[in-house]
Amino acid sequence: MKVYLNAGHDRQLDSGAVNADLGLRECDAAYELTMQVKQYLERNGMDVLFGQSDDLYDICDEANDADVDIFVSIHFNAFNKRASGTETCISGTTASLLLGHSIQSNIVTALKLPNRGLKEHAEFFVLRSTAMPAVLLEICFIDNNNDWRRYVRCQDDVARAIATGIMQYPGIANTQQLAA
Repeated sequence: MKVYLNAGHDRQLDSGAVNADLGLRECDAAYELTMQVKQYLERNGMDVLFGQSDDLYDICDEANDADVDIFVSIHFNAFNKRASGTETCISGTTASLLLGHSIQSNIVTALKLPNRGLKEHAEFFVLRSTAMPAVLLEICFIDNNNDWRRYVRCQDDVARAIATGIMQYPGIANTQQLAA
């Protein structure tokens, strides 16, 4: 099983969402969480490719050329400092729906924030430009201080939840329990 993990945005060119009150940038938070997920997957025998770049053409081409089995892009949401919860964006294919559900249900259990559900966004570049089942995770609202504080308290649990969701995806032959 080969997984492509994409940390959202670019730490030099595009910070993504920010929380000015807490001095947070989405690109940094996404990188940190993605590295944790990568470690859990590799410890469990998964082949993981990683990318974080403002050049989404490059990210998608790398994933497609590597013939990965699934693509997971990790992000943090922002809206009005009050919106709260976790959501997963899918392309609309059955495989994307199954992958999204597998990961979303695990994140919601770990984070215990409102479940904003699966949302079809076939127009998102990384969802429409990848040849494999792909999802874009919005872990929580980085601009909501309460969401962020809860996330920080259970960041490792969230990383394990994402890795577990990937390993539980029905398209993966590996159904063993996630090893620490």
